[in-house]
Amino acid sequence: MSWDDAFHLREGRAAMDGRPAVPGLRRPQIGALHAALAHATRSTEPATIVMPTGTGKTETMLALNARQQFDRLLVVVPTDALREQIAVKFETFGVLKSQACLDTSADYPVVTRLAHIPSSIAEVNQIFDTANVIVTTMHIAGRADPQVQEHMAARAAALFIDEAHHIGARTWSEFRSLFVDRKPPIPIVQFTATPFREDGRRVDGEFIYTYPLKKAQEEGYFKPIRFEAVFGLDRPDADLAIAEKLGAVLAEDLAAGLNHLAMARCSTIERAKLLHRLYTATYPEHRPVIVHSQQPLRERRENLAELRRFESRIIVCVDMLGEGFDLPELKIAALHDHHKSIAVTIQFVGRFTRQDPTLGDATVIANTGIDDIDRSLAKLYAEDADWNALVEALSSAKIERQVRRAEMFKGFTGDLDDIPLQTLEPKMNAVVYRTSCESWDPFQAEDLYDPGSYLGMKINPHQRVAIFATRVEEQARWTTAQHAINVTWHLHMLHWDQTSGLLYISSSAKEPFDRLAKAVCGDTARRIEGEDVFRSLHGFKRLILRNLGLTHRQGRGVRYSMYMGVDVADGLDSAKSQSRIKNNIFATGFLDGAPASRGCSAKGKFWSISKVRDLTDWVDWCQDVGRAVNDPGITTDGVFKSAMRPRQISDRPAVPPVAIHWPESLLMQIEDRIEITFGDKPVLFTECDIELLDNARTGPLRFAVRSDDQSAEFEIVFANGGARYPQSNGPKATIKVGSKIQTLSESFADDAPQIDFGDGSLLIYSHLYALPEGEMVQPYPPEKIEVWDWSKTNIRAEAQGVEKRVDSVQRLVIETLLADTEPYDVIFDDDGKGEIADVVALRITDSVVSVTLFHCKYSSAAAPGARLDDLYEVCGQAQKSARWRDRPNRMLQHMLKREQMRRDRGLSSRIERGSAAMIKKLKAGWQDHRFEYDVRIVQPGLSRQAIGEEGLHLLAGVETYLLETRAMRLRIIGSN
Repeated sequence: MSWDDAFHLREGRAAMDGRPAVPGLRRPQIGALHAALAHATRSTEPATIVMPTGTGKTETMLALNARQQFDRLLVVVPTDALREQIAVKFETFGVLKSQACLDTSADYPVVTRLAHIPSSIAEVNQIFDTANVIVTTMHIAGRADPQVQEHMAARAAALFIDEAHHIGARTWSEFRSLFVDRKPPIPIVQFTATPFREDGRRVDGEFIYTYPLKKAQEEGYFKPIRFEAVFGLDRPDADLAIAEKLGAVLAEDLAAGLNHLAMARCSTIERAKLLHRLYTATYPEHRPVIVHSQQPLRERRENLAELRRFESRIIVCVDMLGEGFDLPELKIAALHDHHKSIAVTIQFVGRFTRQDPTLGDATVIANTGIDDIDRSLAKLYAEDADWNALVEALSSAKIERQVRRAEMFKGFTGDLDDIPLQTLEPKMNAVVYRTSCESWDPFQAEDLYDPGSYLGMKINPHQRVAIFATRVEEQARWTTAQHAINVTWHLHMLHWDQTSGLLYISSSAKEPFDRLAKAVCGDTARRIEGEDVFRSLHGFKRLILRNLGLTHRQGRGVRYSMYMGVDVADGLDSAKSQSRIKNNIFATGFLDGAPASRGCSAKGKFWSISKVRDLTDWVDWCQDVGRAVNDPGITTDGVFKSAMRPRQISDRPAVPPVAIHWPESLLMQIEDRIEITFGDKPVLFTECDIELLDNARTGPLRFAVRSDDQSAEFEIVFANGGARYPQSNGPKATIKVGSKIQTLSESFADDAPQIDFGDGSLLIYSHLYALPEGEMVQPYPPEKIEVWDWSKTNIRAEAQGVEKRVDSVQRLVIETLLADTEPYDVIFDDDGKGEIADVVALRITDSVVSVTLFHCKYSSAAAPGARLDDLYEVCGQAQKSARWRDRPNRMLQHMLKREQMRRDRGLSSRIERGSAAMIKKLKAGWQDHRFEYDVRIVQPGLSRQAIGEEGLHLLAGVETYLLETRAMRLRIIGSN
């Protein structure tokens, strides 16, 4: 044959330092070929080669075929477009001859494009008898009759699968299994740009060669990607924002002399048609074209030809350009709909990163308003360990947290390259040790593990943080077959605080850590355990002990008791009276102005269910725990005395209720997923509120769920040790969360609303949590009540409404803010059911957003006085609004949603200063800021001179609640 000894495995070299260029293959191609040839000498298992898009995967296939001289090679690809591209490559040998890797005398192979499903064995024979290479698609191969498939497997000498991450469909997997099980076995080689399938699972087969993305960038095959985030509140808004950004980037690139093209990607043909109309109307000068599978082939080819001739600069497609299309000038990708798998995005976006000295960097545009693109990028990091070196998420914010995070990651050195630090999602836990060493040596950890199980360490010497991973192999318990091995990876994190002398160890392994602590900090390292661990609960405000574990000796054994909920109080009492030992505690409360949780065990372990964004969070949390446990001035008796003690009640407390809160589970949902229906009238959760019906000391606890024009009333009935929430008035109210529909009464029984009382206690279901005995709040000083001039205001008119009523209480607040000498950037009228506050005012700097919530209340009489009914309602509103501090992004989303709904009705804007674009921009980068909140109660019916003791105690209780739970300062504005 003309192919005998015709292939030459040679590596090319670019011209440099006066030396001429040497023709040959690229380094990743050389590596993949060596790996494939080596694999063929030792194994018949399917082999998988991972080569990122743009590194020469197709030429590697051609070279392997030429070198191995397969008589009949079957090549399976995912799409028709790729079938044509691959077939042309095989027919021409690509660049193998021009790069002197294949003799010019080598005959070209006969290539058949199998574009239909073979109907018989005879047809299979005809195809395979007349071709050296058969190229078909997964769709065709997977749908042939079983006997036809079996004969295709019998006739092929080898099977190549391109873009193997598409292998997920059952029909295709079953077809490929015919080749795996063939006797004698034939070579099966899978080529892919990403090791993960579209369904998120890993591509199977033995991974014989993986060329890292980071390496591709370092060696010049890829250029960096710039990520441009836009914020769209809903799909139409997002589409418009993405299109505008695409136009701006394209104009900027063309003005810079870069011959770039842009692509808008979406998920359905209907979406593509809609977007094509949008782009055509917006950018007629760029003559946008559209490509999708339902177009006639001729129309599709002409549209692509216009793009290649640069008659068009924008193409709208439905995954049509993912595989089988190569156009280096495509440098701008607008992702109107994200790929279902972030790993596929790697391969997809990789087509925009080809290195070309005449072109600029690639730009990816995506919406951060609906989909959490930051989280998606974190998943992308995890699916390909080097993608983080390629993607550049742009952010101009230079705030303390970002700087610290950058310093933390930048300071790491070491050899744990397989696991990028940005992908780590550590659990918030640690075992803490006291040390007396002058310096630590984390590298000593390696000596504790068997060779091969220790995978390397990264260390930040300045922050004194070390991270290493270990790999454990265990024989599967359900078989004696030696090759059935379970492999477990463990993450170990260490932080040594030299100032306090404390060492923190967190690990996914369950092994004891005393040996590790002594290895890195010396034999004097001692674990903190016993009563000292419970000091870590010091500093919590409104501490609630959720779980309590006690141990005590019983005969020769040890008995363990677990207490939960209202039984925790009994557990604490028995711990004192019966000399039981506290073993473990889990508690919730508020710490540093935010909801927090903490668990601790007498054996020295600490944990929390708080979210961990990155390593800086974990280090800060460790140091907070350390400060408490290392403080001898903290007594555990004092800690437990400060806890709210729960008790089960059968009658309501004789204390006025102040506020009622939605169940936490509803607040955690995306607002658009929740709908409340009054009779047959559905209302979005955004426009509903839950309110007390009265503030009486006696009688049923009654509340209502309301929209602007609907109301359903409920009361709480205590019976049989529990609580029910029957509806007492109004149209039947149901709630829909996602696809689940319940009556509101049923929903509240599953997850109860919380009621706050004037004495600081709170009620959830039938469990009343009271403040510690002896904890007294001093009355609010009346001289702190600020007096405004209400002479031009009708104090009995609270809201300005859509007509902007000039004599309303709310309007005076807005006019005062507009005239403030320290200008607010955003002033927002949020009055109405479901409001954050009547007025939300924002001051925005590079690092801090100051949020002030104004709660207005009209006077029930013409003259100011000491009317408690006027005060209770507005105090309840102020107390309820504290929850918005926990989720600034949700607050901003809520504002944008309510503004859009107002404008959709053709009514006046809620925005008194600023713009929706400004709020969108803040929402997109909210994590780059620190949010600080203040609250103002505005009640012109409140007389500073007339207010009585109960009113002052009520104000003091609200002030204390806001400070202790959310670090929010309160000011009161009234009349003289």
